[in-house]
Amino acid sequence: MKLFALVLISLFTLSCSNESTEAPSVKSFQPENIQETWKADTARYLFQTLENYNYDYAAQNYVADPEAVLRMKEGQGQIVADALIVKSVNDLGVVMTLSTFCYPDVDFQVFMEQKGQRYYVQFANTMKDLFRASAAARKPVRKYCYEFKDQPVQGDIMGQPWMVDRVEQVSESANALSRREVDLVDVKCQEYPYCVAFGARDGSGSGPVVGISSLDLTGDGGNLGGDKYIHIAQVGTSGVNLYKGSYRVTHLGGQKIRIELALPLQESIELNGYVEFELID
Repeated sequence: MKLFALVLISLFTLSCSNESTEAPSVKSFQPENIQETWKADTARYLFQTLENYNYDYAAQNYVADPEAVLRMKEGQGQIVADALIVKSVNDLGVVMTLSTFCYPDVDFQVFMEQKGQRYYVQFANTMKDLFRASAAARKPVRKYCYEFKDQPVQGDIMGQPWMVDRVEQVSESANALSRREVDLVDVKCQEYPYCVAFGARDGSGSGPVVGISSLDLTGDGGNLGGDKYIHIAQVGTSGVNLYKGSYRVTHLGGQKIRIELALPLQESIELNGYVEFELID
């Protein structure tokens, strides 16, 4: 079952960071007794641990069903939010509010069970309720949540400046299905697609490749999330998918299009700007 990884990847990315331009609208819960404190702290510590990718520690210390967290680890799930706040405590556990820039707040139940004097989160049931509550909040409040800059796509990727040099494409067909790979590359990628996996043949290295193949290039764009993401490939790493940001597609006539990207800082990556190119068949 990959429900939990799917929920986390498609709806959020818990980076409780300072990137949001809007403050959370929910006030933090104030416990009235030690039982409420234990419940609230358990929920907070669990999600803080998951934010730092400490799946094993979370499974061992905060949940009643560790296998559910380990499935999330296998699927490389990540919760994406600007804030996760304990809203209230009840007999079932606690109610938390997930706040994400440009999306409606989501309230969900964190189910708990008590063992001795400690509380443990029923992670599978909690993720199911998170999925249920989030179904009605998937639509952003704006068409494009992030602003585009009138410049060639550029920014910073893992501490190194990056600017698009050109667009590379590979079109493949198999079993009556067709797929188009579309990558933005910088000047360091001299031999595509060789540079994606191996870098430059002379050993001088190759810049990161920005993959936009998952985007819908037939419409006018929107916001990233779910099956719409940017893939950053770099030699020597497994790559990373970015689910926070906006993209806009303008059709210029024929097969020529203009893609604008606005990716706020995440995973040590920040990009913004446009690139124009012709789609190949």
